[in-house]
Amino acid sequence: MLKTIVNYTVLLGFVISAAVNFYSCGDTETIIKNIVTNEVTAKERLQSAIDQAHNDYGDSTNLVMIFGKNVRPNGKTELSALSTITSPDSVGAWLYVFKSPSDTSLRVYTPNPLPTAGNCIELTAFFNINSLIGLIQDTSAQNIVAGALNVILNSNISISTSLNLLVDSPVSLDYANNTNPVIKFDENFLPDTSSLNGSTFFSSGTNQSRNMFLIPAAGTLNLPSFITELTGFPADMWIVNYRKTNSFSETENLVLGTVVEGSQVMGIPSLGLSSRVINISKYVSE
Repeated sequence: MLKTIVNYTVLLGFVISAAVNFYSCGDTETIIKNIVTNEVTAKERLQSAIDQAHNDYGDSTNLVMIFGKNVRPNGKTELSALSTITSPDSVGAWLYVFKSPSDTSLRVYTPNPLPTAGNCIELTAFFNINSLIGLIQDTSAQNIVAGALNVILNSNISISTSLNLLVDSPVSLDYANNTNPVIKFDENFLPDTSSLNGSTFFSSGTNQSRNMFLIPAAGTLNLPSFITELTGFPADMWIVNYRKTNSFSETENLVLGTVVEGSQVMGIPSLGLSSRVINISKYVSE
């Protein structure tokens, strides 16, 4: 038994080493699909990423985005060598994206794959924005991230919510899964309530998956300025992109935005509505 454990440890070390060495010849998407990591929430390695970014690039380097690919139902990402081989599209990973106000370059970190590690690995030299956007399933969600990155690259906007107040990915996912009612807007941007949350959306369908990303929403989300009835819209926002295959073998997506602090609530005063979640999918009919 001991020999088996030792052999497994050696094999795991070899796989991890190979994954790290692979960084030198891959783009962002390939790296994510070949890295080996343990299961973590978004915040578990965030402080490490912040510390490393400051050490590497200076204290003025700010967090501008967190991206989670294939987030599990518990709000964590997990990747194993087996899932990489059998189903690369199911691989999950967190990316922590930073920028300095002095230039337009992005610095990117991801959790160290060692099961006992508490630090992150830098992917800056191999980061490709188009590869990141290509990992996002829904077109509207892609547009949100692409628009946010474009604003971030050309401004000094960043995540302003303090780390101690920022709710972790499991909390945000719980908001998106279970909040009812959700705020929605129709094609004329008239506000209303909706019972369509993540749990309702995933009550049917196959090939279900979730992406999450944290963005400086107030400065990057292109919500029309004439939606004046929406109150409490946060400076930063967690976005959850749900995807499934329906009974007609069609792909369906749902994109929800949640507040990032436990005390935050959005509202539509004229409807007497308050909610931690807003549906930002285009023209919601439910």
